[in-house]
Amino acid sequence: MEPLPKFRHLALLSLFLLSVDLFAEGDIAEKENRLDKEILSLYRDIAKARELLSFEQLSSLPANTTIQFIGTYPNRNGLRIRKFKVDPDPQNKNRIKHSEEKSILLEFNGSVLSKVEIQITTEDTEIEQKTRTKITDSTPLDDSVNDLIIQFSGLDGTDSFPLSSLRNDSIKQERNDFKKDFYIKFLLDFHSQLASITALQKTTGNRNQKRMFKQLNQSLGY
Repeated sequence: MEPLPKFRHLALLSLFLLSVDLFAEGDIAEKENRLDKEILSLYRDIAKARELLSFEQLSSLPANTTIQFIGTYPNRNGLRIRKFKVDPDPQNKNRIKHSEEKSILLEFNGSVLSKVEIQITTEDTEIEQKTRTKITDSTPLDDSVNDLIIQFSGLDGTDSFPLSSLRNDSIKQERNDFKKDFYIKFLLDFHSQLASITALQKTTGNRNQKRMFKQLNQSLGY
């Protein structure tokens, strides 16, 4: 059999490599599509936190957690949930060595989730370093997650860029890694926290109702 000319061999090799790249890109795009659907599903679940806007006051919260409502009751249109973690200095218990605050802001247009904003602020008092990252999705219920904006500030200055600017190809899957390894896990964390907060309000409400009915029944004794 006559050997292939060199140029034909190179052409076939290039075609093969192109096919491999196209297959890899298709697989990466499919993976990103799955991640986007998972994020959208989490947004819809987290949007159920709108139920908390109907409580004039929250009776109890998990430890190291605060809630700030946006607007005045009964015309609120959002809420921010903050979680804190503080590490005291082992050499001086009155001194904070490291602190972290993470939060999620949920805004609603009527009954529709219209904005999701998360923030993470860390501070290390030993090296006097404070960093803040803010991630904003102003259209959380559309089909694209890649339009969310990431803002960062720290010792090296500030930066802001859309998620779409991160690489997502056969060499680097920065977008997919960001969604899978950070963003989805962050949303899951606050989804669990919101479920706990809502359950606490209902449990406390049930206890108050039982106490009221018991008091009413006792009044029938005379």
